[in-house]
Amino acid sequence: MTSGAAAEPAIGFYTVEQSEFTGWTGGLLVLNGGGRPLEFQCTLPIRPSRAHEILYGATLRDYLIGDAIGSLLLSRCRNTPLLVCCDQPEALQLDGHAPCPLALVCEAAETDEGPITADMLPGYDEIEFAGSQIRVAIERADEVRQTIQRLANLPDLTEPFGRIREAIGEAQKQVARARSAA
Repeated sequence: MTSGAAAEPAIGFYTVEQSEFTGWTGGLLVLNGGGRPLEFQCTLPIRPSRAHEILYGATLRDYLIGDAIGSLLLSRCRNTPLLVCCDQPEALQLDGHAPCPLALVCEAAETDEGPITADMLPGYDEIEFAGSQIRVAIERADEVRQTIQRLANLPDLTEPFGRIREAIGEAQKQVARARSAA
């Protein structure tokens, strides 16, 4: 939401796509309370060097999703959302650095191992919002419950992630076309 009391309530959706061909690309879609886009930010693909892979080891994915890409996108955001929804548990690491609470949309984050459960995210509370279950840090749960009342007309929490993936795909095609034309 931009400065001023009359600013429209906004909600953000953040995800990162990984491709062996292009690298890691993050997208942040900010919607108004009815689901219309206010802003879209996306990174250029990031290809970690072999040194990064060695130094970060098993924590490379956590670092890229939960720190490097997410913090960059949030810093560029012109419309500060009341809440940022993510579909990757690693993104929850941004919560302490974000201007608003982060929520994991459980239905969008389900892994090959099955649904997101309480024991997977200790310290997180489950809240129902727009037909989905979200997980938020316990210390921010009351703030999120108040926030979602301002976003009560939002139709769906899983669909925006598909929009981000499609937009990232289009951006990657444009980059590829520009490179081949150069």
